[in-house]
Amino acid sequence: MNPSGWHIWFVLGIEIGIVTVLLYAVATLRYRITDQAVEVLILGWCVRRIRLDDIEHVYRGGAFWNEHWTNFKLWNCVTLRRKSGWFRNFVITPDDPSGFIVELAQKLEDLK
Repeated sequence: MNPSGWHIWFVLGIEIGIVTVLLYAVATLRYRITDQAVEVLILGWCVRRIRLDDIEHVYRGGAFWNEHWTNFKLWNCVTLRRKSGWFRNFVITPDDPSGFIVELAQKLEDLK
């Protein structure tokens, strides 16, 4: 290996590290329903919040034009239709989509 060849291996190592961290972060996506909002958590940190009073309705499945916070379980898609925003369809993939929809519907009903 020539003396300047270590740069290639260094950059390759950094790129592999970044890709590994990003894949791990996507795999740890979680969703939490609070009294005020639906929160998207990555590595336990809230990175996105949708207010409950901004949710028009909720349904199982995806949407074509959307803001998506999905992990690798695309068969678990739930769409939150928002009342406002550029991307009114907000797609997530909770572990138990049916249970998530029931819990969120109850919170939305309590809000009325």
